[in-house]
Amino acid sequence: MSTRLASLVIDAIDPAHAAQFWYIMLGGTATPGRAGCHRLVAPDLGGCGLDLAFVPARWGKTGKNRIHLDLATESAHEYQVLTSLAADVGATEVNVGQGPGVPWTVFRDPEGNEFCILEPGDLYHHTGPLAALVVDAADPLRQATFWSAATGWPLVHAEENSAALRATDTTGPWIEFLRVPEERHGPNRVSLDLAATDDDADTSHLLDIGATRADGVLLDPEGNEFRLVPTRPVSSAGNGHVH
Repeated sequence: MSTRLASLVIDAIDPAHAAQFWYIMLGGTATPGRAGCHRLVAPDLGGCGLDLAFVPARWGKTGKNRIHLDLATESAHEYQVLTSLAADVGATEVNVGQGPGVPWTVFRDPEGNEFCILEPGDLYHHTGPLAALVVDAADPLRQATFWSAATGWPLVHAEENSAALRATDTTGPWIEFLRVPEERHGPNRVSLDLAATDDDADTSHLLDIGATRADGVLLDPEGNEFRLVPTRPVSSAGNGHVH
């Protein structure tokens, strides 16, 4: 399999503002692109080469995203600093039913997209600032198996209600699939891009392992949209700002 995870794509009413917010939270190099898009190139995410791409929204946000980001912290002090920083630069703390006493704080970014800042814990050491991409799933193992084959990230955890991938055994963020009771409604505002080396062959393989086609994009086994994009060199981390 020659595809790899390339970008987390986030629809935004104001892509430049969204990129600036996430540059503050994650680092990297934020740059403007074509057609109003902005990109956060290769933050220090454990060397996995994942960019964040912010594209003009095709619709307003109407419900909970099926993919959200979890941010890691390495100490109680860093947790306090990062939660304060998020609020200072435009995030809003929210209750989405997580209950009292959980070891994380839930926020919405300036576009209304949910994300969590995690208290320090052994599971998320050496991830870089992004602990995990968390994906709602009806069948976590089926989803994890598909995305492992699509990205090359090995399946390192599987239970009845959760499954997880990681780019390496010891570093970098996780992709976690968590069983949720809610059904998927409408297109996603947060999605994934896969880089392909041979578009036709890679598309055929993805269809063979459970993807389907719809409206010019591919869908994973639970109907989440994703795209194949041309492979480009994996960027190194850096410092930058939005122009």
